[in-house]
Amino acid sequence: MTVARSVRLARLRRSCLTALLIASFHQTGVKGAERSNSTKRSSPASLQPSRITSGMTKGVPLSLADSIFIALRNNRSIKSAYVERIAQKFELRVAEDRFTPKVAVSGTAIRQNVGGIEVTSANVAPNASILLPTGATLGFAWNNSIVSGSGVQTQTSTADINMVQPLLRGGGVDVTLAPLRGARLEDKLNRLNLKKTVSETIAQVILAYRALLQAQEELKLSEAALSRSKDLVEVNRAMIQAGRMASVEIVQSEADVENQNIRVLQATKGLDDARLALLVLLSLDLATPAAATESTEPSRIAPDLPSMMQIALSERPDYLGQLLIIEQNKLGMTVAENEKLWDLSLFASGSFGRRNISGPAAIPGVQKIADTTIGVTFNAPLNDLRREQPAVQATATLQTSELQLASIRQGVELQIRSSINSINIQWKQLEAARRGVGLATRAVDIEREKLKVGRSSNVQVRLLESDLRNAEEQRLAAVVGYLNALTTIDLQLGTTLKTWRINLAD
Repeated sequence: MTVARSVRLARLRRSCLTALLIASFHQTGVKGAERSNSTKRSSPASLQPSRITSGMTKGVPLSLADSIFIALRNNRSIKSAYVERIAQKFELRVAEDRFTPKVAVSGTAIRQNVGGIEVTSANVAPNASILLPTGATLGFAWNNSIVSGSGVQTQTSTADINMVQPLLRGGGVDVTLAPLRGARLEDKLNRLNLKKTVSETIAQVILAYRALLQAQEELKLSEAALSRSKDLVEVNRAMIQAGRMASVEIVQSEADVENQNIRVLQATKGLDDARLALLVLLSLDLATPAAATESTEPSRIAPDLPSMMQIALSERPDYLGQLLIIEQNKLGMTVAENEKLWDLSLFASGSFGRRNISGPAAIPGVQKIADTTIGVTFNAPLNDLRREQPAVQATATLQTSELQLASIRQGVELQIRSSINSINIQWKQLEAARRGVGLATRAVDIEREKLKVGRSSNVQVRLLESDLRNAEEQRLAAVVGYLNALTTIDLQLGTTLKTWRINLAD
């Protein structure tokens, strides 16, 4: 009767504790849901778990969407990438300014004394030049000068025009536009690198968040195991008081309580380490008591290799970037082949204006100026192998980049295949772990009932409780492993930003 009464009291205490925890769960869950609705960004259900809130988790509730939003705003790697984009975009702007007319004003003012004769001169020349897509250079200058000395003053005003059109080397639309096209390809490559940086950072945040979630759950499991050990001690004491157990047998149960205390302390340290790792990625105050609030009950997805390969080859930054590198190398090949040609250029120039001479020692008059020049220049090296070198190097670079593209494509397929296998295996492990937890829980309950009627021993109960703890840890590891496998394949597909509906501001 004494043993039964003690057991009923222990059950009553556990029921009261459970009621308090449920009430705390309800209050915290409502507040967390309100906060999540105002900040969370939606994502595909196949890759993002549904959200729940745990009343047993102490700290500031932090959802996965909250973490990603904070990382986009605070993470230093992302900030550095955007700072670099400022310089990169200005480089593109400089390249696009290549065909913009360049306007300048130049001038001189000189006063000199040579052999007792003073001469003063001044010149102002607004000028402009422009590069045409054909490679031609056009220049215009309005020269205005005045020279005064020995009683003679000469004023000259002319419009000078010049043009140089390469006909072989350095000429042609493809060669002239190559630097601009290359700069635009480089800017696209830089944007892909920005996407890669942000995607990898988000993946790191997700994995760190899950590590925090796993640490929280491990602490709960440790505390649950400690509670079971204490309950067993209470049962043992009741049985000793009833004379149904030797007093020395409780020593093993009490030692098990201390061992479980050590596990709780270890789990607490692991939780602190996981929280700090996440806070570093979020660039938040390390004293922030963040608590993960996501679900640990994922749903299954069915990955398909052909469709995933198609997505990866259209979204992955490294594969798309290599395609851009090949295009850049083709431009380099075009320029290098042009460098092998002779120098042959057509040039023309003209000067139109007038010269006005005046002064006490001069014969006044006005002279018209209309000078023109047209011609051809050429340079034909006959045995200079240096002109062949850029073309040979460009050919080798292009072929190497094409081989690298094939290697990247095979690497993408290898990663996707491996991730699909990992997802399938992780799900099977999760299902087995769930069944294992159910069976282990049932075995512990049965053995505890047998202990109460004297048909079992403390050793057997502790062994089964240890098996239950291992099964719970395996289930937790399987859940987190499955979720992380989904995050990994999302990153490998290059769809992390699309999954979380993030549009990069550039």
